[in-house]
Amino acid sequence: MGLQIAPALEVPVHDSTSRDRRSRAQLLVVTLPPLDRLYHSHGPAVLRRARQLLGSETEAREVLHDVFASLLERPEQFEGRSSVTTFLYSMTTHLALTRLRRERGRQLLLEQHLDPEPAVVTQPGQARTELREALRELPKELAEVAVYFYLDEMTHVQIAEALGCSRQWVTKLIARLKDRLESSR
Repeated sequence: MGLQIAPALEVPVHDSTSRDRRSRAQLLVVTLPPLDRLYHSHGPAVLRRARQLLGSETEAREVLHDVFASLLERPEQFEGRSSVTTFLYSMTTHLALTRLRRERGRQLLLEQHLDPEPAVVTQPGQARTELREALRELPKELAEVAVYFYLDEMTHVQIAEALGCSRQWVTKLIARLKDRLESSR
């Protein structure tokens, strides 16, 4: 039994760029490549991104699954505001950060009910581990900005595209992030 190629996903999108208010409700159709082709072409990048943020192959594979399962269930979430690559990159970052925050919640519960033994981390990956800890503490939007700005070294314009907001808003978020990081030292 061979791999069946799924048809392209057509996603209705509201056009909010129109100058005529009456035509704002006009429906556009954004066509995504078939999901199996999208998975084969972008899956490795999604997995790399998740692995980079989570530091765990198992967790990264779960995020890979979650990204494409979510797109299969709700293709309309891709609104065509950015490229498919940018959309998947942003979605992967969001899901990985959510997973990190959930893990932090589990760790707090364990610490409340168990006597924690001090752990000494002397591996070269200690900086990434510390980064993951810091990301767990930040609100969602600031954690995403931190990853894009410090880890990925993206420009304000690139971050704005990934977040779907203005460059000015990104500048404000980065200032807020820097203030928060300095106050936690």
